[in-house]
Amino acid sequence: MYLAPDSDELSIVEAAGGFLADNSPTARLHREGGQDLSPELRALLGEFGWFGLAVTESDGGSGLSAVEHALFFRELGRNVGAVDVLAQCLAAMVAGDADLRAALLTGAAGVALAVSDSTGLRLLGSPDAAYALHAEPAQTRLLRIEPNAGEAVPSLDPATSMRLLDASAANVVATSPSAQVWRMGQVGAAAMLVGVAEAALDLIVEYAKVRETFGRPIGAYQAVRHPCADMAVRVEAARAQLWYAATAMKEAHPDAGVHLDAAKHLANQAAVANADIGIQLHGGIGVTDEHDAHLLLKHALLLSRIFGAKRWLLGQLLHAQVEA
Repeated sequence: MYLAPDSDELSIVEAAGGFLADNSPTARLHREGGQDLSPELRALLGEFGWFGLAVTESDGGSGLSAVEHALFFRELGRNVGAVDVLAQCLAAMVAGDADLRAALLTGAAGVALAVSDSTGLRLLGSPDAAYALHAEPAQTRLLRIEPNAGEAVPSLDPATSMRLLDASAANVVATSPSAQVWRMGQVGAAAMLVGVAEAALDLIVEYAKVRETFGRPIGAYQAVRHPCADMAVRVEAARAQLWYAATAMKEAHPDAGVHLDAAKHLANQAAVANADIGIQLHGGIGVTDEHDAHLLLKHALLLSRIFGAKRWLLGQLLHAQVEA
């Protein structure tokens, strides 16, 4: 694959899309307890091997590449999937102990995503997680935490619970000194954002076909068609850059990191802008709690701040060099 999945890769898209639509649809967020990654869904994801796509076969995974990793997380993003899934996949790459890795791959142990906070660590994901993954560009740490530890705080994203934890309450159980885990995190987060951007476009296109004003579908008016066209352009740019970056990483190109930074930046822009404009084009129903439009925007805002936010990415790209 370079700018589009081939036949074998499309089978992964079909399988992942069907699995997530059945077991983790966006509709779950309109009912109580639908956020995060439940123990039952985590076990089911482990049973089907989704946590081990990029883990080597010798370590119990599928031995696939960044490309398949991206294809799965794009489908996860389309369903406003839990960030715990990404943390779980990356943690399985970091774990050095075979028993711990097996527990992570099967979903027997849960992992939250940890990001640095002024007071310690901010944990994103299920409160029952026994581990937390703290990924940075140069080093990734897998931390042991107590389930339900820390102070629960309100989260903008209905799909993601949030807690504040003192750094002294976490014990390091494994580390990875390379940038590989961070880069795979960028692939996953960028792919989820592309999925969100696509879902926002699909949502408004379908609505524009059935919502009528003055006896005509709103899609007949330029004021709707032109923003939809802009949304499609953003999706295509972000998706093409993601496919290229994932392929560059699969083939170990020296400048793969630069392409990943560019992919994450374009994905950040596409998801946030598309979800925002989608809400506006839906009119009054776009701002109601019962609609999916606000879920896409809130999830996009969260994802745009992990594994590279705008300021950091632009700083990286400012002096980046790519192969001629």
